[in-house]
Amino acid sequence: MTPSRMRQLARRLATELGFQASELERMTLGDLLWWLAEGED
Repeated sequence: MTPSRMRQLARRLATELGFQASELERMTLGDLLWWLAEGED
């Protein structure tokens, strides 16, 4: 999977989860991975 495809999927997932585009632009991959891991609890 290409990096651009991964970003596209991550953006769509985050949008469906209720994130706004402006929040995503400030979020790093590490932040997103941390957030996803927190959601597993």
